[in-house]
Amino acid sequence: MKWTRVIGLALILISNSAWSQDADQLDWKITPYLWAINMDGGLSIGPIDQDIDVSFSDIVSNFDLGAAIYAELGKGKHAFHIDYTYLRLKPDPTELQSPPFPPNAELSTKMTINLFEPAYNYRWNGPDGPALVLGARLTDMDIRMSPANLPAVNAGPSWWDYFVGIKTHNAISPKWDFDFYGTVGAGGSDLPWTLQAVFARRYSNDNRLALGFRLWGVDYSDGKGLQRNAIDLTYYGLMVGYEFN
Repeated sequence: MKWTRVIGLALILISNSAWSQDADQLDWKITPYLWAINMDGGLSIGPIDQDIDVSFSDIVSNFDLGAAIYAELGKGKHAFHIDYTYLRLKPDPTELQSPPFPPNAELSTKMTINLFEPAYNYRWNGPDGPALVLGARLTDMDIRMSPANLPAVNAGPSWWDYFVGIKTHNAISPKWDFDFYGTVGAGGSDLPWTLQAVFARRYSNDNRLALGFRLWGVDYSDGKGLQRNAIDLTYYGLMVGYEFN
């Protein structure tokens, strides 16, 4: 919690200083998008382990609700962005080993995932140039595992990671752009990282239709024995969104 306050205060101070020192006009963008998330890895709550291999088609058929949005406000060399993704899903049950479990016993899992990222961007060549990114990322998960003939096990791990990253923007033709965004960090999880590459079609009103690929890695563990929570997941998949400027 102490580091959360320190990072949050630093981002506010940086943003306030940048806004007051720059005389350029404000620029903004808002991008609702769909991230066709696939997940690969494993979950552990206490003594219960489950391999996770969830494709986008599984998520579409099992999720109750999902939403994702990116928003950025800038001025000259400085900008602040927020990226938020929400998922509530139920992967297909996993068959449990027999013994010790009865024949055909299954493990059912329900997951709620919130990913929230606020960050400061230093755009040293202005709004259309590359940027150094300093930010934080909150991962909040609610996991319920229900093994056959046993009481359900619940966990609600939530943690902050802090990261440094780089963004690049390249106009490859009058109508097409290529953007890259990568980060690496530390904090509640072990060396979290992200990669994102996007091609965007620019229209006459300066809005863009974007299609790309995003890859995130998370390795988190906390507690021991019956209180153990462990999450080792890679999120990856195609992205499509429409950017309003």
